[in-house]
Amino acid sequence: MAANLYYEQETIEQECRAATIQRFESALTDKVQKNEQSATYYGTSLLKRAIEPMAELIAEECQRASKGQAMNRAVALKHIRKLNADKVAYLTARTIIDRIMSNNRLQDVSLRIGQALEDELRYHSFEEQHPALFNKIQNETQTTNSRKRTTIIHAYNKYCDAWASWSKQDRLHVGMKLVDIFIQATGFVEIVTKIREKNRTDLHLIATHEVCEFVEKNKDVAQLLTPMYMPMVVPPVDWTSPRDGGYLTHHLSQMPFVKVRQNVASQNYLTDLESRADGMKDVYDAVNTIQSTPFRINMFVLKTFQEVYDRGISVGKLPSREDLPIPPSPLDKRQRSDSLNDREKQLFRAWKTKATDVYETNIRLKSKRLMNAKIKSIAEKFSKYEAIYFPHSLDFRGRAYPAPMYLNPQGNSLAKGLLMFADGKTLGTNDAAFELAVHGANCFGYDKDRLDERVDWVEENSQRILRVASDPFADLWWAKEADDPWCFLAFCKEWEGFYHHGLDHVSYIAIAKDGSCSGLQHFSAALADPVGAAATNVLPADQPADIYQAVIDKAIDKVRADLADPEKSGLAKGWLDYGMTRKTAKRCTMTRVYGSTLYSAKSFVKEYLIETDASRKQQNPDYLSPLADVEFQACIYLARHIWDSINETVVAAKEGMDWLQECARILARSNLPIAWTTLDGLPVMQAYPDTRRRRVKTKLGDKFIYLSLREEKRGQLDKSKQANGISPNWVHANDGCHLRMTVNLAAYNGVTHFAMIHDSFGCHAADIPMLSACLRDTFIQLYSENDPLQDFKEEVQVLTETDLPSPPAKGTLDVSLARESEYFFA
Repeated sequence: MAANLYYEQETIEQECRAATIQRFESALTDKVQKNEQSATYYGTSLLKRAIEPMAELIAEECQRASKGQAMNRAVALKHIRKLNADKVAYLTARTIIDRIMSNNRLQDVSLRIGQALEDELRYHSFEEQHPALFNKIQNETQTTNSRKRTTIIHAYNKYCDAWASWSKQDRLHVGMKLVDIFIQATGFVEIVTKIREKNRTDLHLIATHEVCEFVEKNKDVAQLLTPMYMPMVVPPVDWTSPRDGGYLTHHLSQMPFVKVRQNVASQNYLTDLESRADGMKDVYDAVNTIQSTPFRINMFVLKTFQEVYDRGISVGKLPSREDLPIPPSPLDKRQRSDSLNDREKQLFRAWKTKATDVYETNIRLKSKRLMNAKIKSIAEKFSKYEAIYFPHSLDFRGRAYPAPMYLNPQGNSLAKGLLMFADGKTLGTNDAAFELAVHGANCFGYDKDRLDERVDWVEENSQRILRVASDPFADLWWAKEADDPWCFLAFCKEWEGFYHHGLDHVSYIAIAKDGSCSGLQHFSAALADPVGAAATNVLPADQPADIYQAVIDKAIDKVRADLADPEKSGLAKGWLDYGMTRKTAKRCTMTRVYGSTLYSAKSFVKEYLIETDASRKQQNPDYLSPLADVEFQACIYLARHIWDSINETVVAAKEGMDWLQECARILARSNLPIAWTTLDGLPVMQAYPDTRRRRVKTKLGDKFIYLSLREEKRGQLDKSKQANGISPNWVHANDGCHLRMTVNLAAYNGVTHFAMIHDSFGCHAADIPMLSACLRDTFIQLYSENDPLQDFKEEVQVLTETDLPSPPAKGTLDVSLARESEYFFA
């Protein structure tokens, strides 16, 4: 049987390779057929290389023309000078590269270039005359660029001043001149003569031999750049070096152990990684242990999901089958933007905001539908296997990720609910049964009370849980109210087993123990900050602390105080009527120690509004938010109060962030990357390249195009990114190290199965007491027996001759008290 599985694994990897190539070829063919080759693997590279030299030559030609030195095609330069050189270069290069591997008549390409420039000028004119109408057409016409062009030109002819169209001869002159400049600047294409029939020839624009070689040479590599990895049916190959683990055969590109950016600094890092094999044994051991954990598909959850999916029921946080309708515009299409009064302008702006939100929501819905369809397909495909595995690798900070997408132990609620351990373990003890119940309450969302109260909640709802296990469709309570519905559904079936068999029940699901805002836990421990430690359950307490609730409580007090302010009372009352919960502040708070900003907070509040509104409308289609007319102002208003509340709560951590950023700035001034080593031996290097970007804005299709041109500062680092990135990267390096240390210690003490997600550690219920002890011991080892901030300073100091500042002064926290904290990971 084992030999057969290895044959099947090879077949799966062949299928992955074939699917990867098929996806690539399908996308490539589609781009070629649509004349969008500038968006292909070769087109993007050629486009980047073409813009800068083209823009320089265009500017020189226009400069000579302004001095009366233009000897030919004066008509062409007269038109070309109406747009800036960057834009002309982009439009020309895109038009040519969109067809570069096709058979094109020179005349046709030239006319298309001329047309592209004329269109750009017309769109500018339209927007200047009627900005509201122009934007309305842009937003409402969700179709092909050619159809959008037709719509815009029709509207222009109807509502705008008459457009003096270029003659066909003018467009040809413009296009020919720019083709000539493109050839001089790039050498990507050449003009050849082809015989059409006797005594008749045509001039064609074709890719040069060098470009054709470039396309073919890079195709094989490009095909497999983004492999479609699938779960394995045999254990993954163990990692012993940066390039020797994971999948079984050569059919898939060798996945790297550490994923890094492709630049000179990263190549030096990989070379260094190769030489550190002995010092990285603990790192490799932890990842090997995680990826050797066997899972299988939970058939109870799969069958329930299949029926929900087939019946099109929008429950269990599954997206609706239909898109949300775009709200009707308050304006008549015949209205001229310059005729709008102030009230109409206000209505239009409000409508535009709502329409944009609905459009973005529909995009997210489509993405979720696609993800769930893929999860369903993969789960069905692998449901016949008794065991499946998920190869893992690390990002450059040391966080572990599974290679297969969609269905994996770090996926969404559905993905995690569909997976169970392939091997079960008998509960055996009351402690294990207790942990099973706590897990069920956590999945439902009853996770902020004392542990015994969570168990009481499960026991009080036991009969309802058992009904769900017997018939999930008889009571959709689990799907409509649970925070983590599919994991809760899996728990319901486990609880049924415990109900019938007691401590003899063999449990298969992963019981998760989650950290409390783990970024702040790590900063509090590193700085010995008792305030942050208490807020994140590092310190023992009778009741679990909830920093997200603490932050929103402070924000609510600020909002209530604004009721007395005439300028703010409207927004304050709107938010109090709407309601604010810990979830309102959760993302703002948890990302603060990762370097998020006030602007990020505004975005998170907006996401909270969108998600909450969607949930409420799903329950009541007639629901109308009290903030519906002032969403933009409301998000900014509350974000500021949440931000101030976070800064009042997170004090010492901000000092640590500021210190790390100052160290990063010092090294960045000398163009030096930041490199340090985690306690378990993983070298970490942060090196964000300085990439100059030239923005080209067009009025049709790609509104904003960001291109990395050849003027990039080769070998230069981005000083801003170096400073902004160091705080989250340092924290992630430490939480990754803590996870690996925990896995190794727990495995040494008999824990065999792991479901690990950064700051959420999972194993069998029977092993939770041991895992809990190990994660506390390793955390204490990390911060009590060591000093990661001082170690960081000493390692980084070697890289620069400039003296680095000393780390912030430590507080009075005794980190070893985490061993007694019941809610540290709960």
